[in-house]
Amino acid sequence: METAMPKTNWMIRAAVVAGLMVLALLPVFMSRGSLSLVNEMLILAIAATGLNLMLGYAGMVSFGPAGIYAVGAYTTALILYDTQVPFALAFVAGPLLAALVSTLVGWFCVRLTHVYFSLLTLAFSQIIHTIIFEWYGFTKGDDGIVEIPIPALLEPIVNYYYFSLIILCVCLGLMWMIVNSPFGKTLQALRENPGRTEFIGIHVRRYQLSAFILSGFFLGVAGSLYCGFNKNVFPDYADMMKSTEMLVVCLLGGIYSFLGPTVGSIVYMFLDKIITRFTEFWPLALGLVIIGLLIFLRGGVVGFLSDRIAAARHKEREAPSDVSS
Repeated sequence: METAMPKTNWMIRAAVVAGLMVLALLPVFMSRGSLSLVNEMLILAIAATGLNLMLGYAGMVSFGPAGIYAVGAYTTALILYDTQVPFALAFVAGPLLAALVSTLVGWFCVRLTHVYFSLLTLAFSQIIHTIIFEWYGFTKGDDGIVEIPIPALLEPIVNYYYFSLIILCVCLGLMWMIVNSPFGKTLQALRENPGRTEFIGIHVRRYQLSAFILSGFFLGVAGSLYCGFNKNVFPDYADMMKSTEMLVVCLLGGIYSFLGPTVGSIVYMFLDKIITRFTEFWPLALGLVIIGLLIFLRGGVVGFLSDRIAAARHKEREAPSDVSS
């Protein structure tokens, strides 16, 4: 066991470095259309990993992450569209306002548990969607905000792709430090047994609210990033289907693994784009494939692979003892 863990960590680090190298070299080999798809995948990975701070680490199932995601997107869009504020400040404003809204929403939501918490997050998300959809004078309603100006430097898809990749690395690095800090370990304790965690003197709601705010911040980052990438924002960003997409991505990759949502975003986008090319009934086909994956890969793709690797190593360790006996 002592030698297996360092070996596992080394393999994870090697896989991460190899993955980053591949992502950095993709613009050399890919067309603009394919690169645009990968860019969307990176943004989805940030949103899903941010959601997983609540879902996988704190055990808080939110049905409304899209509402906070839309707050980040619309904040950046409105600032860029209506003012002369530099892109960098508008981009930062999105996550900050998303975190602020998360503070307000989370203050109410963490007072409830289990399904009541989930339904309340969905209710707040629908409230945000309704405000965006109905407030024509401010958000342009269902017409959305189109032709959002971004710096000329980021206009080429290759440049924006590298910008998204840098933001992804920064966000994943920050979230990795969060989940491996004492704060992150406390969240995992809350997930496993909130009652016992509270019994030893930890303020459960305060930690849950903190997780809610942090998750909202990174959802806001993803929303702002997608705003600049798409140069348009619409009320659909806060729709329940967007929330479902983020939840499915987390479950596909594995909610108990840090890299699970990132892997889930790759699998989801791949399935989505491939299946749509072969059948007009792609929602049905995609749904059936996802259901099959969730049933047979209960720990997600990363969880399944981790279990197989652990089982193989266990057999390797047991083999010498069997021979000697």
